[in-house]
Amino acid sequence: MKKLMMAAIGLMMAMSANAQYLNESGKVFSQDKWYLGVSTSGLDLNWNKISKWSLNLQAKGGYLFADDWMVLGNIGWETQADAPNFFKAGAGIRYYFESCGIYAGLIGNYMHYDEWNEFRPEVHVGYAYFLTGKLTIEPEIYYQQTTKSGGSSGVGLRVGFGVFF
Repeated sequence: MKKLMMAAIGLMMAMSANAQYLNESGKVFSQDKWYLGVSTSGLDLNWNKISKWSLNLQAKGGYLFADDWMVLGNIGWETQADAPNFFKAGAGIRYYFESCGIYAGLIGNYMHYDEWNEFRPEVHVGYAYFLTGKLTIEPEIYYQQTTKSGGSSGVGLRVGFGVFF
């Protein structure tokens, strides 16, 4: 897992040399832009105490309410090898470091299946690499903390695509 995390950090640092697309104000992540994205994690790219394998799919939406600051919401579905499938929804905030495309964020996720409910805060760091003027590929590393005893806190690597408009 340590090698995977180091490779992901190296990849993000290498990609930070890429020139980002600027708008008329000279800012990439400027106020009043909207964001839509999809991402996946799992497939042995994450680790927690309960299950070694999981698959997570999620859709995200956001709004840049100030230069470099985005309010973010997500919905998703996750399955694990030794646990039931569950639905998640969350909201949070993300900050973009304008000069390089690296971002950091904090999200509170609500997890649910049948009679089970849990709140899981998540911290993530990623890189928005522009493939075109509006389309990004976004590798990110995340840590999700369980709030229940015996839960499944864990780290992982997530890869997604986003569109800014």
